[in-house]
Formats: sequence, structure tokens, C-alpha cells
Amino acid sequence: MKAKITIEGRKVQDVGYRYFLAEAALSFGIERFRAVNVGNNQVVAFVETESDVVNEFYEFVRSNFPVGAEVDAVKLEDYEGYIPKIESFALILNIGQSRKFIEIGQKVEYTIKEESQKTRDELRTVIVEESEKTRETIKEESQKTRDEL
Repeated sequence: MKAKITIEGRKVQDVGYRYFLAEAALSFGIERFRAVNVGNNQVVAFVETESDVVNEFYEFVRSNFPVGAEVDAVKLEDYEGYIPKIESFALILNIGQSRKFIEIGQKVEYTIKEESQKTRDELRTVIVEESEKTRETIKEESQKTRDEL
């Protein structure tokens, strides 16, 4: 049996839902599986296995959520399209997530470099100002010492 499970809610993305579903699918022995984010408030899972396993998986998905998820509805319907092997899905998901991590890492690196440069510039300004004050103080103190001698 092929099925489509639609999960809707205020917070169903950016909580690891696809990983959560894939792990559950593996534990149910589901060999054909795919999950995708749709719009801003949906995750859709596609499964292909025996009908009793589909129903058990659906019941699991209806009553179990990843930490941080806010689910409003879970719907089950028949599906006719292609569903890849779960290994292929896992590989594609991991490649996509790795790409995201790389992009985030690059942004963090750029921000750190930018902030470091700002800090160096600010420090340079403070050091120059303090050096000038110190020179003036030394000149004044030197002059006082000369005058006293």
C-alpha cells in the first residue's frame, strides 16, 4: 500500500521532523519512504509498505512529535506516485542538510571576520587616542620636572 501522510501545524519545520519521521519509518521496517517540507506549515510523508504497517505508522505519527513541534492535524490518504527506497531518501536529506550547514557556517565565518575587523579598528582608535594622551601627560610631567630642576 502507498500512502501520503500530511502533517500540518504552526511549527512543523525546522524541528527535525523529516529526520524524526525517517527514524520512525526505519523502526517500523518501512523500506520505501520520503518526507518533504511543503509551504511554511506542512510536512508530507510518503510511505509504501503493507497496509497494517501504514496504519500503525500513521497512528504513531498522529500521537508522536519531535521536540518543539506544534501540530494541528495529521491526515492519511492513498497515494499513487513513486516512493524511493528509504536509503535514497536518507542520503538526499543528509546531503541537503549538510549543504545548509555549510552555508550557515560560511555566514558565521563571514560575520566573525567582519566583527573581528570592527573590533580591531575600534581598538586601534582607542590605542591611538590613549597613546596621544599618554604622550601629552609625559610631556607635561617632563616639563614640570625640568621646571622644578
